[in-house]
Amino acid sequence: MSALKSINGSTETIKPKKNTSNTGGLNSKQLAEILFFSAGITREMNYPYGTYYMRAASATGALYPIELYVINQTLPDLKAGVYHFCPGDFTLTELRQGDYRAELAEATSSENESTIISSPVTIVFTSIAWRNAWKYQARSYRHWFWDAGVIAANMLATTSSIGLPTNLIMGFVDATINRLLGLTDKKEAAIALATVGGVTGGSSPDLQFQSKKSISVIRPEILPLSKMGENDYPEIWKIHDSSCINNKEQVNTWVNSSVTLKRELTAGKSSHYQLPLKHDDAESLTEPSLGSVILMRGSTRRFAQESISYSQLSNILHHSSRVIPLDFLKELGESIVDFYFIVNDVKGLEPGSYFFNQAENSLEQLKRGTFRSMSEYLCLGQQLFREASVVFFLMTDLQAVLKAFGNRGYRAAQFEAGIIAGKIYLSSYAQELGASGSTFYDDAVTEFFSPHSKDKSTMITIGVGVPGYRSKPGKILAGRLTRADLLKEYA
Repeated sequence: MSALKSINGSTETIKPKKNTSNTGGLNSKQLAEILFFSAGITREMNYPYGTYYMRAASATGALYPIELYVINQTLPDLKAGVYHFCPGDFTLTELRQGDYRAELAEATSSENESTIISSPVTIVFTSIAWRNAWKYQARSYRHWFWDAGVIAANMLATTSSIGLPTNLIMGFVDATINRLLGLTDKKEAAIALATVGGVTGGSSPDLQFQSKKSISVIRPEILPLSKMGENDYPEIWKIHDSSCINNKEQVNTWVNSSVTLKRELTAGKSSHYQLPLKHDDAESLTEPSLGSVILMRGSTRRFAQESISYSQLSNILHHSSRVIPLDFLKELGESIVDFYFIVNDVKGLEPGSYFFNQAENSLEQLKRGTFRSMSEYLCLGQQLFREASVVFFLMTDLQAVLKAFGNRGYRAAQFEAGIIAGKIYLSSYAQELGASGSTFYDDAVTEFFSPHSKDKSTMITIGVGVPGYRSKPGKILAGRLTRADLLKEYA
């Protein structure tokens, strides 16, 4: 559940609806749709020891550390303000009154100012560290960006279906955004922004509200995440603080660092042979509807060890590698994440290990052979990834990324990989396949794909295949819980 927040008892109930073809200006109903299909509750799981709720996007361990906040101008049925989104009772809790887009813009790069000010809504992704640190300890830091990334993938798909341009921003002054949202230091932090409906580029408009307000300190009431108390993992905050940006000048420098990176990542490609993709140009991924795909999406727990087609694999690669509107990727088609994968069972494609050459839109075979045992071993010995038809390993030259972007490059690489993973989920389920993410043995993955992957680090792993069972689709469970229900846990 969400970390329920309250500052003055003021909440706005938002009502989701199924996807609409309306491409007009953003309204509160469309905002509800975006929030629901990004992070709303779609499944209720009843066990003898309690009821659990699953959301529209996946999360490591189903622990859901990511929170969403809304900063908006006045919309139909929603006044301007800063809000916290609670998926449990599907409400926005008002934290600040008034239009704070100018203050938000000041905390980002100069070239993003006009986008933020012209966007009726900016959604901020934050992470509550303890939500998954109790299980994964300091290693959970990278899960922040995986989990935020898959939510962002759903959000991009949803806003695209409505016809609203969306841009993702990772370059911002951390302390300013955290203060604006009233986040608790060393417990939660902002990690990304998504502008919705704005105009990209151009000079900042001369708007009446550009005289900036001071951002006062607010301390919303927050329910504890654990009745037993929370342990501290200082290493998480040491890592996070080392990648914080302190002022606008640093933001401007950071978002323009990819020029250095591009030369680093284009060297040293080799392969046995190349095979062009055969993705479907027809609208093969538009039926069923996006809403039904998201409601069907889960994390597959058993694969049938059946073949998928080469066309299905090509569709996944094609749609998962499309341009992502990230502020640190300056040119169309740029990316800092590479696709490596093991083919266990794909009709028309020899089993083995492969690299997807995005520049050439083709596959490069690295090794021939049957590697089911290896795909299982690399994913911490989980049988699920032996059963999968394909296992993707999203990798990056992390040293090159850090050289170009500094420590914040680690956030960028993990976040982009998380978005791609979310796209793999959606493009798999759109073809009635299943998918499941995994952690992995870092060095062993690099060794297996070497020498091609020499000096590269794995960001995230996704297995794809034919599900070994038929699961029921999720439902629109917005407002399933009342605020009283949420408070009962802590009575």
